[in-house]
Amino acid sequence: MINSTFDGFTDREEKLKKITRFNIYPHMFYRTNLFLHSQRVYTLIKDFLQAISQSYGDELNTEKTLALALVHDDAEIITGDIQLYHKDRMTKEELEKLDKEEAEAIEQITKKWPLKVNGFSYKELLYHALYKDCLEAQIVSYTDKVDAYCECLHEVHAGNKLFINPANDYNKRIRKFAEKFPLLNKIFPGNHALLNKLGNLDTNKILEKADLHNSVSVKQSTGISHYDRWKKLTIKYLGIEALTEIQESK
Repeated sequence: MINSTFDGFTDREEKLKKITRFNIYPHMFYRTNLFLHSQRVYTLIKDFLQAISQSYGDELNTEKTLALALVHDDAEIITGDIQLYHKDRMTKEELEKLDKEEAEAIEQITKKWPLKVNGFSYKELLYHALYKDCLEAQIVSYTDKVDAYCECLHEVHAGNKLFINPANDYNKRIRKFAEKFPLLNKIFPGNHALLNKLGNLDTNKILEKADLHNSVSVKQSTGISHYDRWKKLTIKYLGIEALTEIQESK
């Protein structure tokens, strides 16, 4: 499913696996890492790529989009996973300082590994991921938020109240995403499950039936199209264990 060439990228996969997601939250049942996250962003994009290709035609380089999906967080091997919660509360000066640090990380990391990934300049891909300055990077950024949103929903459905606020935050961000990146208005809202218009999230209703996930429950519909498709794709391509194996007990 995931077609990529990382020959010569010694220890890259291992380093990404060591960086856990949502590290500002002390408890997360199904905590993931950057490697799994990048694989899933790739998988989600692959699922709706044909649908959006019809909207953009030659304007969209599909192979570049997929390559970007796989490497978009590589700079965090050096900087660490910067939480959206912190970014949203930074001043303009702090955000500029963060961008500078990530640019320095890109320069550092691209000296260590091969120049190209799937035929594309590794350094250029990482800079696109940083600045969101092309259509492909904006699509990856959107899908990055969808994956994070669904990770948060997965926790709330398991009864983890710590993820109520981040789930709501991502819901709002996704609904307003095209306001920040107008190029994406061509595909929002779309007929594909991952491009549908999001409604308000009723976390209280979710918590009423919340329980730890198992091989049966993760296959049941929740009525949230993004989350239901996210689960199906995870099970199909990354394994049901990615949704059911508890990483951290209560």
